[in-house]
Amino acid sequence: DQPVLIIAPTSLLGNWQREAARFAPTLATLVWHGSDRDQSADPFAGADMVITTYGLLVRSADILAARSWHYVVLDEAQQIKNPRSKAAQAAMQLESRHRFCLTGTPMENHLGELWSLFNFAIPGYLGDESRFREQYRKPIEQDGDGERAALLARRVSPFLLRRTKDEVVMKMCV
Repeated sequence: DQPVLIIAPTSLLGNWQREAARFAPTLATLVWHGSDRDQSADPFAGADMVITTYGLLVRSADILAARSWHYVVLDEAQQIKNPRSKAAQAAMQLESRHRFCLTGTPMENHLGELWSLFNFAIPGYLGDESRFREQYRKPIEQDGDGERAALLARRVSPFLLRRTKDEVVMKMCV
């Protein structure tokens, strides 16, 4: 009863559109991008899937946050790794039943980036930012606490799907 919202880098919009047509051809898919995009009161009327960019997530946050979504999927979700960025703040305003983060790099610089992704996908699961910093970031990053690192790994592992290069190559060969 609500559409799915896919937010991806501009370079991936066509890929999402092709994959939707291939795997779910009966879905009404709308790529909401470009200067000619509908900006009416409900530009997503009739769409089952809306595909847009991080740029429009920020610039059109009010339009995207004005409706409820069934799923919100962030592709290349590292775009929200800084919780104070405009993209992260706009993403947190989206109302949805389910949220997913897709990324090959959930963390590049520090554990706070991982917290930001989880804060979007499962708000509150890792506590608020200051609690996370005290419970995990400081003990792991500053004190080298292996026990605390293992605890965090156990806590997040049920929600992470990792593929190795060998698994990807194997699937491509099959």
